[in-house]
Amino acid sequence: MVTRQITDNQIIRRSADVIERCLPADWSLDVLRDFPDGPRRSDAVLTLTAPGGESVSFVAESKTSITSRSLDGALRQVAALIAESADNALPLIAADFIGRQAKQFLQERGVSYVDMTGNLRLSATRPGLFIEATGATRDPRPSAEPLQSLRGRGAGRAIRAIVDIRPPFGVRELAARTEVSAATLSRVIGLLERDALLDTDERGAVINVDWSGIIRRWSQDYELRRSNSVLTYLEPRGLSALAEKLGQATFRYAATASLAAQRFAPIAPTRQAVVYVDDAIDAAKRLGLQPADVGANVLLVEPYDVVVFDRVVERDGLTLAAPTQIAVDLLIGPGREPSEGAELLDWMRRNEDAWRA
Repeated sequence: MVTRQITDNQIIRRSADVIERCLPADWSLDVLRDFPDGPRRSDAVLTLTAPGGESVSFVAESKTSITSRSLDGALRQVAALIAESADNALPLIAADFIGRQAKQFLQERGVSYVDMTGNLRLSATRPGLFIEATGATRDPRPSAEPLQSLRGRGAGRAIRAIVDIRPPFGVRELAARTEVSAATLSRVIGLLERDALLDTDERGAVINVDWSGIIRRWSQDYELRRSNSVLTYLEPRGLSALAEKLGQATFRYAATASLAAQRFAPIAPTRQAVVYVDDAIDAAKRLGLQPADVGANVLLVEPYDVVVFDRVVERDGLTLAAPTQIAVDLLIGPGREPSEGAELLDWMRRNEDAWRA
């Protein structure tokens, strides 16, 4: 793993190069190492001048590591610098790498950004300017933290714990409550903090969680068929018959995806049922299902971890997986399931007391 050795000066210099390459040919760029009229020191001031002579300045704050907390602090610092200056400058975040979540964070706040890999978004009204360019989608110099993905059993257990339980909580406290190791939680929390999806305090305790963003981030790495063992079956009498049989089942199961989402935020009839079970072959026999490679309307899933059976919900005579699990299973699903996942996230936002501990 490569160790970060990037300096603020390198970030500013390379970022200026990125901007200059993307500027129209008749625009010019000047870089100052400090704000000319303010009492505080900025990392740099980048002044862009249009062909007619009108110019706009961007007060740059450079970051070698991006987290939601570091971005908040950087924006406050830049705002203070701009407020103390006589110039009508705009904020700019410069970094060695700015990931997707951090880009969204800055765009929502109308803040321009640039990184050393070529990711760029500059916007100004006078003179009129909008430039957007795409660089690397993955950090070419990953930090020393070993965790770079939310794929796997440990990450799944940690995500469920972080999302399903309200902050604030410390790592050891959460580990004791959920039986997830403190080491695994720390690694996952570190990844999510780098992606600006949660905040920690000076002691490392989690104080704020973007739970819907975390579920969406999890869906980028989690795959139903690759993360679990999946067998396909046919219920000849349709999914209403399957629901009746599940309502009388004596074995452990948890319905997920569209079949479960219909009990929270119905959009359209379910075409394929997905059900977590301990033993797919035994469950299929008890439910009277027929193996089917083509035309299957039931997926029986032996899960990546028994956490899928944690915090289940009883509705309409069915045992449903927790909304967090249902949401991620929908977001990675085929057809209209991602839309159903978005609708379920809206329901979860409106009914947070109903599903978070």
